[in-house]
Amino acid sequence: MKIRTNPVKAAVAYGTPLLFLAMCTSACGGGGAPADQGAVPQTQQQPVTLTFFTEGNSVVLAEQIEQLVKEKFPHITLKTIKHGKGTTIEDTLNAGITPDLISYSLGGLWKVKELQLASDLTPFLQKYKFDQNRLANGVVDTVKSYSDKGEFLVMPFELNNNVLFYNKNIFNKFGVPFPKDGMTWEEVNELAKKVSRTDNGVQYKGFQYNGLNIVYKNQMGLTFVDPKTMKSTVNNDQWKKWMETMSSFYRISGNEVSGDEKDNFLKNQTLAMRTGPNFLTELPAAVEKGLDWDVVALPKFAGMESAGSQMNAPYYTIPPTSNNKDQSFQVIAFLLSDEVQTVMAKQGRIPIVKSEQVVQAFGSGLDVLKGKNLSAFFKDNIAKSIPPTKFDGIAKEGLTSIGLAQVNTGVKDVNTALREAEEQINIKIAEQNK
Repeated sequence: MKIRTNPVKAAVAYGTPLLFLAMCTSACGGGGAPADQGAVPQTQQQPVTLTFFTEGNSVVLAEQIEQLVKEKFPHITLKTIKHGKGTTIEDTLNAGITPDLISYSLGGLWKVKELQLASDLTPFLQKYKFDQNRLANGVVDTVKSYSDKGEFLVMPFELNNNVLFYNKNIFNKFGVPFPKDGMTWEEVNELAKKVSRTDNGVQYKGFQYNGLNIVYKNQMGLTFVDPKTMKSTVNNDQWKKWMETMSSFYRISGNEVSGDEKDNFLKNQTLAMRTGPNFLTELPAAVEKGLDWDVVALPKFAGMESAGSQMNAPYYTIPPTSNNKDQSFQVIAFLLSDEVQTVMAKQGRIPIVKSEQVVQAFGSGLDVLKGKNLSAFFKDNIAKSIPPTKFDGIAKEGLTSIGLAQVNTGVKDVNTALREAEEQINIKIAEQNK
């Protein structure tokens, strides 16, 4: 990769936060983990090459991560394998390649565990005096819930908190007050009714959401699969209440399911409110086309205002077969240092650490976020983890595509959709167990 004349300015302009981070750490003397993180002095270090397998969020950042590590640790070279056709984690293992460090999305956690690619990081947390209290509230307990023995198998590196985005132009057009922090889904429903209108032949919709994302958030803390019976648990009164609430938006006149929520908000700009994966890097183009936007905290269910969301964060892990565990952990500790997290936060990545200084830096490097209600991103707190199972992914997908999607479009009623979703989930679980 060629370095531009002004790499920092170019990195910010083109939305590559880790490239900007690499340049900044170089210019600032390397940044890195604070002394209390137990970083080993880099003098007299033997050269080492770490095989780094990356899937999900980190694939597009692979080159930047390589440069970042090179600037901090001159003796460490990352040899990156990106997930893709012919280069899945299974392909990599079948080729006889042993990764030293893995970056994976949470949805693939059980695959990583079943392939025996995750090892307990506790000895390294202790050896390098990594302060777990630096991590956002709920992270440590959630990570330990992934292991029957309470091991620290993975290290999340950024949060995936959600907010409610809203189009100020639509609210102003119809003289309706903007959304506010602390709303319930029921209150959002009433607000959506007021802005689901037709004006000059244009149908404006009140609210849409990304179904799979909202299922993963699981704000009611409901189980998907019984960890004892390994049977689906999505057909009950609690899930019925959840689905009735979330599907009620699409029963609003004028707010029926139509088009993609992301396109409706960013491109068509006919959607008043939406939630789902954050798309901060795509906002500048939408703003140029006239979008006037802001955010408020992710709404919650009435009577459960103090509840949080299930953590859904990408993570690093070190396979037990690695011969370079110490160096791999030093890389992880560096990427979670306050210095690195601060620069990442400036570029719109929600930090995994709870340092006020880091949190306050969130979005400060992106002009499109200036003046926005950025504190809303940090009100989507992490809830107590539900008992996880290796079939949760099957259940989440089934609940979304078989259950929620059919209720939202009016194909099935809630009771029928949940019953059929559970039946199909159990069939797929049985097939997996063969």
